[in-house]
Amino acid sequence: MKPHTFASEAPTLRDLARRGYRHDFNLSGAQQPDEGLDLHRHPGRFRIHEVHRFEGASDPEDMCVVYAIESESGVKGVVVDAYGHYADSQTTELLRGLAVPLP
Repeated sequence: MKPHTFASEAPTLRDLARRGYRHDFNLSGAQQPDEGLDLHRHPGRFRIHEVHRFEGASDPEDMCVVYAIESESGVKGVVVDAYGHYADSQTTELLRGLAVPLP
């Protein structure tokens, strides 16, 4: 099933949650309830399935990227990161190293 394309982050996150992407992989360290799902400690255990990029029409702070990710154990979730000047450089660099399946 091909994912829908939405104009903003909120409907995209709702659609991903509906399709099983419910875990928040943004959390790390002590915040992550399951150490095996800590994306920052174990990036090799994750694969990006979809990438959705949004540009703020009037506010550069609205620019973000939503990543739909699955762990090797089958847990689906998301990472939301800004891009451009507001991006978290550590998260952006980490996500660049994850495997992305070919269409």
